[in-house]
Amino acid sequence: MNRKHPVAAVNSAGQVILAWTEGTGWQKGGNLAWQIFEADGKVVENSFGKMDGVLVWSMAAVFAKGEDFVIMY
Repeated sequence: MNRKHPVAAVNSAGQVILAWTEGTGWQKGGNLAWQIFEADGKVVENSFGKMDGVLVWSMAAVFAKGEDFVIMY
């Protein structure tokens, strides 16, 4: 897998989101993927996600809003 440009954020519950791009390259867009982890490092069940649509020269940004996460790309 071609994972690039990882970003992370921590919410008020201590959970961590890790987001990254996949398949991006020179003048090539790709996919966005993410996974959420509990404060103890265990994966939150059913928290992996993936979607198309990362534009050329773009990447993800994440931030926490209370116990929620926001991903922008």
